[in-house]
Amino acid sequence: MRLAAEAERFRVLCKVGFDGVCVVRNGRVLEANDSFAAMMGYSTGELEGMPVENLVPLDERANVLEHIGSNDSSRYETRVLKKNGTSLAVEVCGAAMPSGDRVAAIRDISTRREAYQALVASEDRFRDLVESSRELIGTHDLAGRILSANPAAGKALNTSSESLRGQKLEDHLVDGNVPTFVDYLDLLQREGSASGNIGVVGSDGSRRLWEYTNTLRTDGTPTPIVRVVARDVTEREESLAAIRHSEEHFRSMIENASDLITTIQPDGTISYQSPSVERVLGVTVDSVVGTAFINFVHPESRVEASEFLDTQRADPAANTTAEFRFRHHNASWRSFEVVARNLISDGAMAIVIVSRDVTERKLLQVQLAQANRLSSLGRLAATVAHEFNNVLMGIQPFAELMRRPNATSEMINRSAGHISNSIQRGKRIASEILRFTQPALPVTSAMDLGEWWAKFIPEAEIMAGNVVRLVSKIPHRGTCIVADRHQLSQVMTNLVTNARDSMPSGGTLTIEACEPSADSVFDFGVVAKPERFIQISVSDTGHGMSPEILEQVFEPLFTTKNSGGTGLGLAVAHQILTQHGGCIFAESQVGRGTTFHLFFTKGVAPCDEKCEIPIQSPNLVGRTLLMIEDEPVIVEGISALLREEGMKVMAVDRGLEAAAAIERCHPDIVLLDFGLPDVNGSEVYKVIRQLDPSLPVIFATGHGDQRAQQEAMGDSRTRFLQKPFEMETLLEMIADLQATGSGP
Repeated sequence: MRLAAEAERFRVLCKVGFDGVCVVRNGRVLEANDSFAAMMGYSTGELEGMPVENLVPLDERANVLEHIGSNDSSRYETRVLKKNGTSLAVEVCGAAMPSGDRVAAIRDISTRREAYQALVASEDRFRDLVESSRELIGTHDLAGRILSANPAAGKALNTSSESLRGQKLEDHLVDGNVPTFVDYLDLLQREGSASGNIGVVGSDGSRRLWEYTNTLRTDGTPTPIVRVVARDVTEREESLAAIRHSEEHFRSMIENASDLITTIQPDGTISYQSPSVERVLGVTVDSVVGTAFINFVHPESRVEASEFLDTQRADPAANTTAEFRFRHHNASWRSFEVVARNLISDGAMAIVIVSRDVTERKLLQVQLAQANRLSSLGRLAATVAHEFNNVLMGIQPFAELMRRPNATSEMINRSAGHISNSIQRGKRIASEILRFTQPALPVTSAMDLGEWWAKFIPEAEIMAGNVVRLVSKIPHRGTCIVADRHQLSQVMTNLVTNARDSMPSGGTLTIEACEPSADSVFDFGVVAKPERFIQISVSDTGHGMSPEILEQVFEPLFTTKNSGGTGLGLAVAHQILTQHGGCIFAESQVGRGTTFHLFFTKGVAPCDEKCEIPIQSPNLVGRTLLMIEDEPVIVEGISALLREEGMKVMAVDRGLEAAAAIERCHPDIVLLDFGLPDVNGSEVYKVIRQLDPSLPVIFATGHGDQRAQQEAMGDSRTRFLQKPFEMETLLEMIADLQATGSGP
């Protein structure tokens, strides 16, 4: 009875214990208390009969089973496997019962272990902090004997930290500091802390200066100890001395500098002015300090100067630059480059301005720019002279052949053809120069690229010549671009001519068009939103270009043609593509040819196929044309050709004579030169419109003034002709005016 009572008490004791308790029989859990079940995440019913090895991680099973099978009752640490699969650090103490069962008490030590590990880690961190600190950290007793020192302290004295332990601190002090050491110890005992600077001597005899802040510790120690935290400030003090020397040096530089150095307060008042102001602006420092900075700036730039200072005040990190004119004492104005920077000292902000007199430099820049313009003009004049001399030489021999008495009709026809080709070449040269120097906005419209190409290809084949094979890969219909037809022809003419010149022994010229997709990537350059464009590629198999030449290919007046060239063709092409909102790229390899890639905006709407009504030859017999032209040769040539068509021609060489001539001969159409010697053609045009608002007018000019064209093209009774023009072009324009009901 007594034994049963004791067993029950033991059972109750295990049941309510904080530690886990379990009874193991034959390697299985016979019984477990609630604490062990909660620890493992099971119920007591789930644990009963469970193999012990299921509760132990694989790597710990051998150790646990060995303890269970032995009579060893010593404590040991292991890990158990919880129901959720996680492991738990525990301490186990087991004992064998007379029945052969084994009772084990299990205590959760995970928190204790974590705390211990945290303590070790913290100790390691603080030890590492002290050991690796650049501060000099250590302790000594009230007798001045060193108790501990970190490596930094040993290094500062050129010895090891271990060798310092037990040494007297006084032995390392500079002689003059030894008497004060007693006062230092006395202050520590009275105040509990002491700070200051002290000189020390290293083992090699070097002298250093330490800045220290030491405190006395009396609690928790059997004897008081002094905690030492010091810093070697030798270099700092040397730096401060160097700074003082440097300050004196830079002050001397500022006071003797040629630039103006000015300090301005936030309200715009000058608080400091370098003495150089006397040499540069002829005024004294005293007359400048205390006045407003803005008063020295030219009146035309004072608003800009105020904004300049406001920007500097608003952004303390700003480093702004500007250029202003300052008033000299002699009332002249001189140009200065100005650099401003904020200076913040003791919480107060000021603006430091450095001003450099650039008056002479700007004059030299103007002179240099003028010299460059003259040089460019000289190169252009030489280029144009060379090209036009070639044009004239293409005319001269054939003109002489035509004048010979024995000239046959065949010879005359061939000579006339060569002269016509030379004129077209001269026209292209003049067009390139005028187009580059007087760029005009393109008159764009949606156009079918294939339709345009079908009309242009005969001209391209003539320009390409017999030795170059022209391959076209442009769709016949359906590819629509937004472009100026005339300017597109001008670009393509330049590219075809360049390609032909790069293949003197023959080759292949391929022209194709495609529609890039949105994700298209090009090796030759970056095209933003390529799906908006139609890409036209012009490729030749010529000699190609080196990377150095390729970089300059679109520069004005740059040419590699040994036989000459204006060097404006590709520059004009680049200009035209840019004004169209597109772009042009070139890629080339020496010996492998060149390809130009043109990107024109895709047409916004499908190009409607329009039925073109052919312009019939006009019936000009008996019609009267008034020429307002000051060049007698032009008047004679055009008059002779028009009279061959049955027209009557009347000519005046002054714009002021136009009104009287119109009232006298009542012309059916007026051919008006834009550049007249007395008045501008646009003024004559206004007079004509006042006299007869319905009278057709054709402008003819060699200046390429597109402004007048743009102003007049809105009038259906007005047309524009670029000199030189062929008679066929003039007759077609007269026929067009007649077809629209505005002609003779």
